Amino acid sequence: MKTLTLLALLLVVGGGYLMVRDYYPHRDIGPRPWRVVTIDGYQPLIVLDINQAPADSLELIPGIGPVLAERIISYRQANGPFAAVESLVHVPGIGPAVMEKVKPYLRAALP
Repeated sequence: MKTLTLLALLLVVGGGYLMVRDYYPHRDIGPRPWRVVTIDGYQPLIVLDINQAPADSLELIPGIGPVLAERIISYRQANGPFAAVESLVHVPGIGPAVMEKVKPYLRAALP
């Protein structure tokens, strides 16, 4: 009798857990900054100006890490403002693949 009572109790508790789990929405923390999903025609909400953005802001762009952000800042300080986003290819470490990845997130506004 004790065994049947224990099994019934486990069945009730397990069923209650499943009902509560399915009732409350799953917590989705949304997209992570380090995971990029490319969608045709996607326009980012924020576009950074490469002539004014600090290194920590540039690091938020997919494809640009701390080292590359510092290289962009150093190149900008040594050579003046970028005339166009495409001018980033002159920065060491930015090739055509990285350029295509970062281009939607940047603009070059001359001061």
